[in-house]
Amino acid sequence: MAASQAQPRSRPRNRRAEIARHAGELFSLRGFHAVRMEDIAAASGITARALYRHYANKQALLSHVVLEDQQHVVDTITALVAAPPDLDSTLAALAEAALDSRRLSLLWQREARHLDAEDFQLVRSRTQWIAERFGELLLTPRFDELGSEVADLRSWVIVSVISGAGFYDSQLPHPRLAQELAAASKRVILAPAAAASAGPVTVADRAPLARREQLVSAAAREFRAKGFAAVGIDDIGGRVGVVGPALYRYFDTKADILVAAVSRWHEWLALETTRALRTPAPDEVVLGLLVEGYVRIALDATDLLAVWLTERLYLPDAVRERLDRVQADYLAEWQRWLSVARPDLPDADAATLVKAAKTIIDDCARIPHLRRLPTVSGEMSGAALAVLGLPQASRPSRP
Repeated sequence: MAASQAQPRSRPRNRRAEIARHAGELFSLRGFHAVRMEDIAAASGITARALYRHYANKQALLSHVVLEDQQHVVDTITALVAAPPDLDSTLAALAEAALDSRRLSLLWQREARHLDAEDFQLVRSRTQWIAERFGELLLTPRFDELGSEVADLRSWVIVSVISGAGFYDSQLPHPRLAQELAAASKRVILAPAAAASAGPVTVADRAPLARREQLVSAAAREFRAKGFAAVGIDDIGGRVGVVGPALYRYFDTKADILVAAVSRWHEWLALETTRALRTPAPDEVVLGLLVEGYVRIALDATDLLAVWLTERLYLPDAVRERLDRVQADYLAEWQRWLSVARPDLPDADAATLVKAAKTIIDDCARIPHLRRLPTVSGEMSGAALAVLGLPQASRPSRP
């Protein structure tokens, strides 16, 4: 056979795993609904017909990706529970395992609604098991001091710190990122308990008079619960008694309502940023004020927060690009004041810590049972400051 003659392409032994890897990347980048089986086949270098020999449908692929990534984390935790090393080694092992399954949290939080009922319950129970084992491994020595509810919240915070890197980009190389996440988690473990506050988060269920505001609120609840693609514009109108042509007096399309909801979230952010910058306080504590404000709106406007985090892929391209720039500016504001408080911190480290701190607030504000903790606001603010490497004194009381 001539050397220049093309050789037949051999079938990889791990074809099924390769397909899953490409599917996971596409789901993470574009969202479950936007990805077709043909897209996954093309990325995997096979035909759609060949793809169906490995996976019955797109839902089966999503289940495989999420369950396999989760199993890797479960296996690591199981080994640690069987023979727990010292705290630093435990945190390092957990951070490495989470980074190896980096897309897991993103896919679970954004795409889990597309799993079948059995797989959804399995992933949910495993997630609860992971948080419980984190508490057992990391917080047992402080359990009596903190109490069961605070220890539970901090377990979820550390899960978020270690596994949340899939939600953001970091310029840090893998070993350095794992080290920073482990160190941030240790600071959360050692942080003092928050002082008692007025009580758990409670919300009065008073509807505004304006129909437009009612529609935005109803849409946020529907999008959060079912996902943008599964909600019809009449479903939204039906929740507030606005149907037919009357609905179109306020919004032309369902996408317009989504734009209004996520724009409202960013308006809240702008208000809290202005409030923090205008509060008389030393420059070193401005970031503490920003954190405090972010926790407040995350707990007050949780539906809007959830819609921004999980449904932004469905925004019109121009709107998404604009709001992504707004979000980048908001994170830059945090990084600006972190650099004031910690001037020796390298920019790449500061950017990563800012994103990690914001992610724990995003995550914990959306876990219903954590909101019943009387000190939830103080605990979330304190945990974010710990991740940022700032003292608790950086959380001043507002005048």
